Amino acid sequence: MEDLSKFRQAIDNIDDNIIRLLKERMDVATAIADYKLEHNQSITDKAREQQKLNTLEKKALSYELMPSYIHDLYTLIMKYTCAKEQHDILSKLNHKPQSRDTSVAYLGTKGSYSHVAATKFFEGFLGKIEAFGCENFEQIVGNVETHNCEFGVLPVENSSSGSINEVLDILQTTNSTIVGEQFLQIDHSILGIKNISLNNITDVYSHPQPLAQCSQWLHNMLPHVRIHYTKATSEAMETVKQKQDPSHVAIASRLAASFFDLVPLFDNISNNPHNLTRFIIISMTPTLVPLNVKAKTSLGFSVKKYTPGSLIKVLSEIYKHNLNLSKIISRPKIENTKETWEEIFFADLDGNANTEDFLKLLEDLKSLTSSLKVLGCYPSNE
Repeated sequence: MEDLSKFRQAIDNIDDNIIRLLKERMDVATAIADYKLEHNQSITDKAREQQKLNTLEKKALSYELMPSYIHDLYTLIMKYTCAKEQHDILSKLNHKPQSRDTSVAYLGTKGSYSHVAATKFFEGFLGKIEAFGCENFEQIVGNVETHNCEFGVLPVENSSSGSINEVLDILQTTNSTIVGEQFLQIDHSILGIKNISLNNITDVYSHPQPLAQCSQWLHNMLPHVRIHYTKATSEAMETVKQKQDPSHVAIASRLAASFFDLVPLFDNISNNPHNLTRFIIISMTPTLVPLNVKAKTSLGFSVKKYTPGSLIKVLSEIYKHNLNLSKIISRPKIENTKETWEEIFFADLDGNANTEDFLKLLEDLKSLTSSLKVLGCYPSNE
């Protein structure tokens, strides 16, 4: 009988070839990106992708492979190929070399959800990325506005607990602009220094957002524990690590446990199993989004308070221009104003702010609003 190590070496050799071929595939994708940019063609082609998957699934059968295996594998490959094409197109259109150094500010330290989001957003970035962990949102924005960091990562909303008001308030006054977004699956888990039963847990540490997103589990499973709020999930994990008390645990990402030598005790504890957080990427330099990339534009505006139907008129104008309003929320206006209850609305529209039709919309909205600001136009990550 052959040695197991020989089989493993054979697997390693095959995997090396697969990686090499995937690199060659990505090189071809770069050439395709150049063609699509020159001819203003859409990055995604659903009909072509489905045709490709059908062909590959049939070919899988001839090699005695499961069609579902090949379908899932190539769906992922095509997803990352499209992401690579978009990255190449954006770099060229904005006259930025694909291989360059950059810097990013995020909340917390290594292992926080903001750190994971930053890592995912910049994973296709070619060059050195200097990351700065920050204690609060104001510090993130300050690093960007003073050009200490080129980018900042801010969590703006969660599918379970809603909008993050602190960030919305910052967007009212910052001079930076939104240049991207990243959706992150939030896998809240209970993390401790070693395995322990539920009955022995006395203290839970985490950021207010994860605690709110896991409120039902905490109420049902740990109704009598002491809750400790931290500035970030990374701080919660560091606290539990330093205490070395099995009865003290943190709520954070399962993926981050290894950064702090913690053990995942209970997984999937969110109120909503499909728990997503949307992060926005800010910079002092706006991004020009090509017309063949699906874009999103975020607006901040106020309406004439004592004019009947003032908000309806704004929404009707958006409808007239055939633009989809994917989100609208309001916050108290924090700048100096004569009105005590004046509100500012934040709206996300599916569309490119640099198109002629969108520019016409902005012009038409001026007479219907008391203030209007484009917070950013950026590639949609939905």
